[in-house]
Amino acid sequence: MRRWWRGRHSALSSLLIALAVTGAWVIERWGPGLIPFEWSFAGSGRLCALNQVLDGDSLRLTCGGTSVVVRLYCIDAPEQGQKPWGNRSRAHLERIATDRIEMRPIETDRFGRTVAEVYTADGERLSLNLEQVKQGQAAVYPRYCEESRFFRAERKARAAAVGIWGKQGKHQTPWTFRHRH
Repeated sequence: MRRWWRGRHSALSSLLIALAVTGAWVIERWGPGLIPFEWSFAGSGRLCALNQVLDGDSLRLTCGGTSVVVRLYCIDAPEQGQKPWGNRSRAHLERIATDRIEMRPIETDRFGRTVAEVYTADGERLSLNLEQVKQGQAAVYPRYCEESRFFRAERKARAAAVGIWGKQGKHQTPWTFRHRH
């Protein structure tokens, strides 16, 4: 039995080493952009360059040479047609975003966008998703969010009447506005 296992163990070890060496060679030769971001190591994000803030809850990034449209996970910001709220939300996201972004993909939505939590990668590590909620620039999207930290942040923003919580209206529920237009 030991001889059988020793032979299998040796073959398995050789295979794992070959895979690791091949993977390292592929990354060195063609860069990390060749490997889809969904395959990034657990718990780590993907460093990307910020190209454009599209609105208060979406960005265009370049990750490994590939352009990616990202929808911020767990939040829904007022639409651009919800003036002045949509413009304010977008402007706030532009102010807090850095040139380098760490993106942690969660899923792909029905429009082909990457749904992700996004962090600043320059200086302090700040969740842009959570910061938009804390500053009253976006609501928690309850249909797609179950994380208590977002709901706690929204309760505090509401209590302080900051941003969209300063005045009642459909800007507080962008999903309602969107489905009626």
